[in-house]
Amino acid sequence: MKAKKKDSIIVIEKMSKSYQMGDVTVHALKDVTLTIEPNQVTVILGPSGCGKTTLLNQIGGIDSPTNGKIYVNGTQIQSMNQGQLTKYRQDNIGFVFQFFNLIPNLTASENIEFVLEYVMNMPSKEVHSRSQELLDQVGLGDRGGHFPFQMSGGEQQRVSIARALSKNPNILLADEPTGELDYHTGKKILKLLTSFAREGRAVLIVTHNKELAKIAHKVLYLRDGKIANVEKNAKPMDIENLEW
Repeated sequence: MKAKKKDSIIVIEKMSKSYQMGDVTVHALKDVTLTIEPNQVTVILGPSGCGKTTLLNQIGGIDSPTNGKIYVNGTQIQSMNQGQLTKYRQDNIGFVFQFFNLIPNLTASENIEFVLEYVMNMPSKEVHSRSQELLDQVGLGDRGGHFPFQMSGGEQQRVSIARALSKNPNILLADEPTGELDYHTGKKILKLLTSFAREGRAVLIVTHNKELAKIAHKVLYLRDGKIANVEKNAKPMDIENLEW
């Protein structure tokens, strides 16, 4: 079955997600309907517990909705089995996790090289140079030999971003990608993410920082698991003018 919105990379139709916690049912998402287009940055805003990360997990195939449908490039993903979901994530999704999820016994370079070699099947002779290129892009070209415990939270976050970009995914899901970064480094990372979107990808950013709405093409406001409002911005602010 194909999605109806031909120009959208993601189409979600009346999607809900509930969790059972003892005798209590938690409704994390309620009847969410939205479309996400390529070449755009979408910012998702809302208070803690409103369903922002849950929404990213549904799109990323980490979790499955209780009800509703999710289409990516016209294909339903919520009906996929685990093997198909693994392939879907491998081929389509780049994750920037809020808590980094780096492999602790691998260096920064090795965290990226692992994805390049064993997930993307890049030839071994090209892996290190590509890893170095990605670390240079996030301003960590001299930190490749350091383990996560030897790096600050902001540095680990940037390694996580470089690792996500290494897959060259169609969809980048970023959970608080500037949360651990200082102002100037944060702007550099946002430039990288917006340029990535301009190359034909969809970039979704979950954040508490309302100022980031100014650089987005679309802003989703979540409240109590529902989309309270959607704003579209035909001319997002240049990141050089962004302040927070």
